[in-house]
Amino acid sequence: MPVPTLYYFPLSPPSRSVLLLVKELGLTLNLKEVNSLTGETRTEEFMRMNPEHCVPTLDDNGFYLWESRAILSYLVDAYRPGHDLYPNIPRDKAQINRVLHHDLGAFFPKFFGVIGKLFSGAVTELSEEMITGARNALTDLETYLIRNDYFAGEKITIADLALLPTVCSAVHCGLDLTKYQRLHGWYETCRKEVKGFAEDEAIAIQLGELFRSKAPAGLAALN
Repeated sequence: MPVPTLYYFPLSPPSRSVLLLVKELGLTLNLKEVNSLTGETRTEEFMRMNPEHCVPTLDDNGFYLWESRAILSYLVDAYRPGHDLYPNIPRDKAQINRVLHHDLGAFFPKFFGVIGKLFSGAVTELSEEMITGARNALTDLETYLIRNDYFAGEKITIADLALLPTVCSAVHCGLDLTKYQRLHGWYETCRKEVKGFAEDEAIAIQLGELFRSKAPAGLAALN
């Protein structure tokens, strides 16, 4: 059977979350880098697969799927069904899905949107409203770690893999994570436990350097 192809952009945290899963599961995928900043996701060929022209995008033998959190769950169900990262237990899956929905609908747009506006040049400094929103997003995220070491229980799941690249990127863009005790503890645990952490952090460092070239103060305003 042909190997699925993953279209990704290395600086994209959602793309990197899928790469973390590939590493954890030991999957073999054909990795094809596309630069969304230079229009490579807006070609006619790419938009036939994904009219929303976003990364990551998965081509599993003609089955096209985008949205990183959907790709995470699909890859486990399709290639490692029942794996602890996304177990076939309804309540466990519900807990994981709850975090994924929160990330997609609240945390990522509220928090990473701040980085995106500075990165794109849409703003040159953060307003008080943006600072408050970003801080609240981090505080809200911490509530998931009140009772558990990880975001959906006592084991790493795709919920953690979905969030880790965003948090890692923020750290290397200047966020002082020690101000969020539970998040910081989780992050340090992931540093030791997630197989692809070192590779992901190397990209986060590159993103941080690029970010500071555009916004020299980085995320210092959030600290």
